[in-house]
Amino acid sequence: MKVSRRRFLQVAGMATVTGAVAACATEVAELVANWGEWTPTQSQERSEDNPIPHDNILQVLEAYQDVAPNTNVEWIRVPSAMGGREWTIAQQNAGTIPHITPQAHWHVKGDLDKNWWQELTPFMNAPNPHIPSGEPGSGAWVDQFFPIPTKEILMRDGYYNMVFGLITTFFYYNVDWFNELGLSGPSNYAEFLEVCQAFLDEGVRAYGGWTGSISDTDHWYRLQLGGMVFARDVEPQVNPDRDNASYEEVACAIENGIYQPDSEQYREWLRLWKLNVPYRPEDWTVRATDSHAKFLTKHEPIMENGTWSFPRLLTDPLVDFEWDTFFAPLLTAESSAYVTEPPTPAWPIGGPVGDQMAIATRAEKDGVLANAVDLMQFISVPDNLYQIQSEIGTTMPNVKGVPVDPRFQEPFELLTTQIGETQMFIYEEVKMDAEAAEPIGQAWRAYLLDQMSQDDAVATISEAFDSYADRFIEREGLTC
Repeated sequence: MKVSRRRFLQVAGMATVTGAVAACATEVAELVANWGEWTPTQSQERSEDNPIPHDNILQVLEAYQDVAPNTNVEWIRVPSAMGGREWTIAQQNAGTIPHITPQAHWHVKGDLDKNWWQELTPFMNAPNPHIPSGEPGSGAWVDQFFPIPTKEILMRDGYYNMVFGLITTFFYYNVDWFNELGLSGPSNYAEFLEVCQAFLDEGVRAYGGWTGSISDTDHWYRLQLGGMVFARDVEPQVNPDRDNASYEEVACAIENGIYQPDSEQYREWLRLWKLNVPYRPEDWTVRATDSHAKFLTKHEPIMENGTWSFPRLLTDPLVDFEWDTFFAPLLTAESSAYVTEPPTPAWPIGGPVGDQMAIATRAEKDGVLANAVDLMQFISVPDNLYQIQSEIGTTMPNVKGVPVDPRFQEPFELLTTQIGETQMFIYEEVKMDAEAAEPIGQAWRAYLLDQMSQDDAVATISEAFDSYADRFIEREGLTC
């Protein structure tokens, strides 16, 4: 049975792509996939609740039927309330994880000893059969991907997931509102605080945007500010080439006392970051369902968010004002005695963290590993990936030959020629593990809310640091 595109849209929770099967001659491979952000929206009508309707993945899957008629691809729609890491863990433990599913490389790293995710290195080093001779990928699939961001996902010298999208973050600001107060986009942290104070003098808490979970980051700028604090004295000892900060480098830096929360630099980071708390909305600790809402409704003049916000701001009917962006403001000698001269630019948040897909080891157990790999190789054909990503417009491609939205050209060139957030040795959830990131985040949050002194916060964070280093070093058999 061949399912039409219209039929796909009629199915609310699940759809099946079924290829024509030669009369009982070949066994049909049954694949199950969770497409994450690529999953078709239930409605193709644009609305406030559905700002980016999309379904182009269906066209790519239908095209795949002609290439692989004996592979059925069933895709599932995961309810938003059930999504995320908790859902993945539950599905893996139950043995019901889809063969193909979104999974971030920092989570895969923590799962390596669980045998949950298929190592893809042999497939990456082999040709992509869907690529014409002479094109990137025809000799080795990995050659389709940009080398600098792609090497950031290496674990134990192997590939355990695929990253098809690049992202980064900005500060978006309401230009009209800034002009009313005679303000311009700040270039350094001191100016950023001055801008926020000018708005507070008008009764407006300016610094809005997405607040991460306790274990993640608060705002992303926290990490960028910390990186600038550590750039002069600490980073050269932890990550001297300012390339990808390996897990081994981070664990050994903690073990050897090079990177410790009781250092002057770490305490300076805590102090500096707390300075912006008075300028946040009173409910900043609550992770907003829609991190754009207060910016769109002109309650907040500044929104820290990412490349994924561009389509929303270009199409949302609430946007009746001029807006622009500025990159993470520099940390200068005006604010801290620990900075480099000239000031070191902030690490770019993001990099190979968009459209991350992994293949579960369940695929091999079910005898469909080759089929799952073949489907992902078909999706990585530039025209196919462009068809999926361009409709959504929230990421930049990590595959060569895919056209880049002109709005993203500058950050795209940066992220394909220099390391993104994986050089951030201070990013707890990425460079440590959830067991460490949770208490570290709780201590930061308590300190920012005046529920914990800096000394007590440092003590809690230090314990989490040391416990993590001990775990990692023992597990990997590492000698520092």
